[in-house]
Amino acid sequence: MVVTLSKVDLNLTAIKSLIPIRDEHAYKNLFGHVLIIAGNRAMGGAAQMATMATVNSGAGLTTIATDSANLPAIHTVLPEAMIIDWADVSAIKQMIGKVDVLLVGPGFGMANPDLWQLIKNIIASAKRSLKIILDADALNLLAVDLAEDEEKTIQELLTPDNQHEIILTPHQGEWRRLTAGKIPADDQASIQNWVDLEGATLVLKGSSTEIYVPNERVSYRNTGGNPGMATGGMGDTLAGMVAGLAGQLNKTVDAVKLGVFLHSYIGDQLYEDHYIVLPSQISKRIPYTMKEISKKEL
Repeated sequence: MVVTLSKVDLNLTAIKSLIPIRDEHAYKNLFGHVLIIAGNRAMGGAAQMATMATVNSGAGLTTIATDSANLPAIHTVLPEAMIIDWADVSAIKQMIGKVDVLLVGPGFGMANPDLWQLIKNIIASAKRSLKIILDADALNLLAVDLAEDEEKTIQELLTPDNQHEIILTPHQGEWRRLTAGKIPADDQASIQNWVDLEGATLVLKGSSTEIYVPNERVSYRNTGGNPGMATGGMGDTLAGMVAGLAGQLNKTVDAVKLGVFLHSYIGDQLYEDHYIVLPSQISKRIPYTMKEISKKEL
């Protein structure tokens, strides 16, 4: 089947309308509860950066499940986030039953297949619908699952009753692993076919990040970004931003578009007078930038 796609470039005018307007009587439970499962002993920073981005993007509640070695540092850096030890299986099961959004993968590592299997089992049997963002090593572990059972799609692996929304955020290397190198990153028609089959929204990161949505014939391109953003933790920050926004916006694709645009928009502003742009700098500017854009006359 030949797919014909139209491409829309993300721009400030369209993005402004996506920024949530908070009612004066608003309270935290209106803005989503995000659970982030991230950060092994060697990569606790990835968990911190994803969580910082989620909190600063406006999530009503944020919980991080991480290796116990990371707990003191996250308590110190992010007092706004609740924390659980990811070895506490009961706590993870209970929390997945409460949250609206689940982010898995930053700093997760490939050496924890039992936890990955547990997460998949809980997702598959969850009683409420979730928005699920898979990033970093969650994508690599998912690629292993797909290679081992080529007959199954991502939807069949994670949400057999089709109740959850899946968002994938691969960079070019993770994309090659997910597709076993069969679909070039510039073959838009084949990418859309894959997205339709797998039933997952795709954020294909690159110099121009592309967003593909299942069963739509429009892809979205983000032309922002700069070489100063080529540093560790940028992907963790983007995933955290998408997670934080997903709990506030009804349409998942709107949260994805807003997160992708804001990430590079802030990065470009910082790059004007910074040789490199740090992920933590982007996170700190998210609330200011959302307010700034919402007040702009366009």
